[in-house]
Amino acid sequence: MAAVNHWTRDQLLVAFTLYSQIPFGKLDSRNPDIVHYAALIDRTPSALAMKLVNFASLDPFITDSGRRGLTRVSKADRALWLEMNENAEVFELQCQQAMGQLEKPATQLFDSNMKGDSGIKDFSGGERTTIIKARVGQQLFRKNVLHVYENRCCITELEEPTLLVASHIRPWSHGAEHRLNPSNGLCLSSLHDRAFDQGLITFNEHLEMVLSPQIKKLKSSISEDNFAKYEGRKLRLPIKFIPDEGQMAYHRQNIFIK
Repeated sequence: MAAVNHWTRDQLLVAFTLYSQIPFGKLDSRNPDIVHYAALIDRTPSALAMKLVNFASLDPFITDSGRRGLTRVSKADRALWLEMNENAEVFELQCQQAMGQLEKPATQLFDSNMKGDSGIKDFSGGERTTIIKARVGQQLFRKNVLHVYENRCCITELEEPTLLVASHIRPWSHGAEHRLNPSNGLCLSSLHDRAFDQGLITFNEHLEMVLSPQIKKLKSSISEDNFAKYEGRKLRLPIKFIPDEGQMAYHRQNIFIK
């Protein structure tokens, strides 16, 4: 009987990093990213694709949408998902280390200087995605939030992915249990993400944009075009996972500058 080729922890960490960034519909053995990284971790593309679909069966974003991954999920897969939720900082560091140990990666790996929401450009025509060595939890959150907002800023409808950020309504550091919930997210342009993060804008109970006094006193045409014209306007709703009012109330009470 042939020996069972168990997945090593580093192989699983690389696979999870890929899962956090590759859309569910592209978890296929012919995906150039999967082909590339399968070779680097000494697995077949089919085996790596199957592992990613296993992770999908543990992802509430996927299962709540009526989709599902494979049913034969290993204990190691479940333990990995649990680790990400319970000790995100250590888990993310281990993912970065596993990715960094790959020999001669052809895809550019770099550390994000942003707050974990760096842009991921999905190239067509057989090109590989730029797999980012960053917080896998935040990359997974980004992937899901941008999907439900159809890759558009919910204020301006800007549709360039590299200029979009998956913003946490309740900040990442303010509650681990809310970190990966798409209902705790907004798809915003980089400018509006920064304003939201700094409490310069928020949304009322009707999801209409509210400006802080600090923004209202600005008189430039840029501030008019980017903020004043959207005051009182309802945000563009996602196709699923509407912003949670409890999280939005938290932002109004604790982040917004009154």
